Amino acid sequence: MNLPIKKLLLSGLLSLSAIAPAVVLAADLTSSEKQASANHKVAKQSQQRIDSFEDSTRAARDEYLNNERMSGVTEAYNRQIMLLVKSQEDELADLDAQLQSIEETDQAVLPMLSRMVEMLHKFVAADLPFLNEERQKRLAKLDALLLRADVSVAEKYRQILEAYMVEVQYGRTFEAYSGRLDQEGSSRQVNFLRLGRTGLYYQTLSGQESALWQPAQKRWLLLSEEQNLTLRKAIQIAQQQQVPSLIDLPLPALESRS
Repeated sequence: MNLPIKKLLLSGLLSLSAIAPAVVLAADLTSSEKQASANHKVAKQSQQRIDSFEDSTRAARDEYLNNERMSGVTEAYNRQIMLLVKSQEDELADLDAQLQSIEETDQAVLPMLSRMVEMLHKFVAADLPFLNEERQKRLAKLDALLLRADVSVAEKYRQILEAYMVEVQYGRTFEAYSGRLDQEGSSRQVNFLRLGRTGLYYQTLSGQESALWQPAQKRWLLLSEEQNLTLRKAIQIAQQQQVPSLIDLPLPALESRS
């Protein structure tokens, strides 16, 4: 009876001795897995912190580079603005100098313009008495122009020159026109014929009377009947009522010189 019990005990001990290492190994494996898992978790967290740090570093670097670029752009912009301001200051200084020069020029030119208008008055007064009303209006306009402060000197000069050019053209043209003839206290409508500044004639509307202006005597000299007919033809040619042809008109006598 004792032997079987011993065998049973021995068998149980052997079984326990075989199982014990497995249990210990299992326990060791479980502990290792836990340690490995913990290590993995720590490593993952560390990597995440590293990644986060790298992201922060990269963002900081990008911001720095961007700020540096913006600083360069701002500096370049400021330099450009400074150059622009300098250019505008130079331009303003140049304009001030020009205005000063213009003011000085105006002071010198205005007396000259006054003399030009005065000379034109004298010229018209000494000229053949044609288009009197038109020419006197032009002179009055120039007189008023000289007194206007709202008109530039350049514009005044232009209009005075224009008046001179009109007078110059009178010496190159041939025209017939109707107008009032004031003579010996009376006024009547007649036809005038002007040959440049060489000759000035009038003929009554009836065609019965004609005369030639004599500058030396400053009076009208009546024409003969034949000359009257010739003048009528010349007026018709000037009015484009006849084909141009040669005509023989009397000319004023030259002023005698002492």
